[in-house]
Amino acid sequence: MYASVVIPVLNSSEKLANLLDYLNQQVCRFDFEVIVVDDGSTEDLKQIIDRNRRGLRLKYIKNPVNHGPAYARNKGIQEAEGQIVVFTDSDCSPQPDWLEKMLEPFENEIVSGVKGAYKTDQLDTWAQLAQLEFVERYELLESQNDIDFIDTYSGAYRRRDLLKVDGFNTGFPTADNEDVDLAFRIKKLGGRFVFVRDAIVGHLHREGWVNYAKLKYRRGFWRMKVYGDHPEKAANNSYTPMSLKLQLLLVILLPFAFLFKRARFIWKTLWLFSCFPMIRAALPERFDLALRVPVFCLVRGLALISGIIAGLYAEKDKYLQHLFQNKNLKRQDSF
Repeated sequence: MYASVVIPVLNSSEKLANLLDYLNQQVCRFDFEVIVVDDGSTEDLKQIIDRNRRGLRLKYIKNPVNHGPAYARNKGIQEAEGQIVVFTDSDCSPQPDWLEKMLEPFENEIVSGVKGAYKTDQLDTWAQLAQLEFVERYELLESQNDIDFIDTYSGAYRRRDLLKVDGFNTGFPTADNEDVDLAFRIKKLGGRFVFVRDAIVGHLHREGWVNYAKLKYRRGFWRMKVYGDHPEKAANNSYTPMSLKLQLLLVILLPFAFLFKRARFIWKTLWLFSCFPMIRAALPERFDLALRVPVFCLVRGLALISGIIAGLYAEKDKYLQHLFQNKNLKRQDSF
């Protein structure tokens, strides 16, 4: 067995049936199995599994109670027979060549991780703006020969490396940043991570600004837990564009722009400048979408900063410990 595709699922029977149908349509020269880990569903998912056994080599694991996606994926890793473990989610729709494109880079022994890409056909404005956000990030990833960020909607690792780091950290109880933490830990083992932009899965982004803002708040909150464990990645990782870093700084400075009239023009100019990569991605086909980018980025920035502040407070002891350690190291260096 060359590869094992691991799918954690909680209920979502229709989405799982759709995903398995897409996996049945994969055109792939590599042998693979599919492992569905049912993380305490109240729906009967076994009938869906049974309907798809004819076309796929399927394993079904049932957790009696819900433990979260990190725990569920670890169960899949333990049961996997493949040298390569590929992750996707039940709400994804892989294109027919997705799996082969995810696996091809592993023929180079130096490659230890592969990241694929999202796309959506949604008509909702906020979902389309969210896709623009990914387009900007993908352009950043494509500009780098080696990345350090792999998310599990379309990600793959060598199973031996997953076992070396004991899989996902179950301290992340929900599907939020547990994959970032895993990527940073595996990256420390060495090896190259590859971004394959044409290894595509379809996805439904959050619709409406409220749902999007809630998502970004959680992203900011849980990312502080990740940076508490990997402080060296806070200012330097392959996935966060400079435009977003500038926007977060500008959100922090927003009160000063309101207080001081002279600062407003500078703030607005810098804000529009920071939005340019996403605006450029929308043009020329979607001029209407480009006009909405500045507001979209403001909602994103405010939600992220709110989550970051809450996350910093929750992880304050860890960050204070890092601060004191750094001060002690500087004192030792001065001697």
